[in-house]
Amino acid sequence: MINNIRKTISYARRNGVGSAVVAAMERLRNQRDENYSYKEPTEEELEKQRKWYRALLNNAEKSRMLPLISILVPCYNTDREFFKEMIESVKNQTYGKWELILAEAPVVSKGKAIYPLTDIIESYSGVDGRIRHICLKSNAGISENSNAALDASRGDYMALLDHDDVLTKDALCEVAIAAIKNYPRLIYSDEDKCNADGTRFFDYHRKKKFNPDLFMSNNYICHFTTIRSDVIHTCRFRGEYDGAQDYDLFLRAVGRIMWSSDYEKQIVHIPKVLYHWRSHDGSTSGNPQSKMYAYEAGARALRDFLRVSGIKATVSHLKHVGFYRVSYDDILEARKDIGVIGGRITDKNGTLIGGNYRADGKVRYKDLPRGFSGGLQHLAVLEQDTDAVDIRCMRIRSDLLDLYKQIFGIPYDMTLEGKVIDVTSLGTEEELRDKCIRFGQAVRQLGYKVLWDPNYETTI
Repeated sequence: MINNIRKTISYARRNGVGSAVVAAMERLRNQRDENYSYKEPTEEELEKQRKWYRALLNNAEKSRMLPLISILVPCYNTDREFFKEMIESVKNQTYGKWELILAEAPVVSKGKAIYPLTDIIESYSGVDGRIRHICLKSNAGISENSNAALDASRGDYMALLDHDDVLTKDALCEVAIAAIKNYPRLIYSDEDKCNADGTRFFDYHRKKKFNPDLFMSNNYICHFTTIRSDVIHTCRFRGEYDGAQDYDLFLRAVGRIMWSSDYEKQIVHIPKVLYHWRSHDGSTSGNPQSKMYAYEAGARALRDFLRVSGIKATVSHLKHVGFYRVSYDDILEARKDIGVIGGRITDKNGTLIGGNYRADGKVRYKDLPRGFSGGLQHLAVLEQDTDAVDIRCMRIRSDLLDLYKQIFGIPYDMTLEGKVIDVTSLGTEEELRDKCIRFGQAVRQLGYKVLWDPNYETTI
């Protein structure tokens, strides 16, 4: 309740009272509609993973397939109980080929460096050599502390874990299976939040497969993320982006693959909750306003990524903190990977009734009222790659004109920016939808992305 009040007050200061009222109404609706409880894997499922791991481990040839996963945990003045629970969550993994690197920055008291977690770490490392304690000379910031953990690592993959969060028991096994299958650059999973004592789970973040434009709107991949060793050692963490160091790292880790059609193999999503983000007063999850500097660092990281990628664009903050808009003078000129741009179809009341199609023909965010953002992740106000968009609010690249006419049976009129006034000649609403989906599919088969921009709108 207190966190919700904080969020509403902060939102009102940034965006005005009217917008804050609408945002509060949507938040209440989201809480009312949420019916989530985390279900742990059954003991049968966990034992199946253990047997899979042991079978490979005991096979001289196949054991080489098993990746060593280094878990990097920079820690500073951590709550002792939270810290122990984090370590226990790693020890309870069904997958055993891991190392836990705890890079502890000292607390300085009366000019003396103190490492308050030493006794806890030694109680674990003394009986499990996979747990290692790195005593840093000073607190150089989250990025440099993370780099120290990285430099001490020996793994094939590096997993990022906050010092007060916890992993699910199946987390590393799921990551290892994904790593063996395709040897991807980056792996990420779904996540949720838990209360301070870890007894209640909420805010389930069901993530999408990697979506480049959505990723440039928000660091939605977040936790639990694992990066291939050669990639993360090349990129490293950058101190100038502290607060958003993970987002900066992820942007550079995916790099140029984002603009190619190969990203689906190289950036893998595991559609399971593998990470519990602990929500308490001192955490960003419990109080996002506590790290406003981090959101500005995220915007700077995104601007730098676009600059290095040779893409001319500007980055601005959206109403909700941590969410961005990338704007282009001419998007089809700046982004050669995009073939089609679509927008929102709204009725006279501003309710979203169309525009963004799934492959099965369903409209994303359908019936969302004007001013609502689309849930906890605000998806309905974010630029994102999609399956298909509506002809009534569509722009296309010039080399797709013939394809457009072939599928829709009418020429594309650039002066209308694709806003077709009379679509009766195209058949029923269902036939129109089917043609839009066929067009989107054909465009993507040519290697182009189909972008949905919620700021582009047609009212019918």
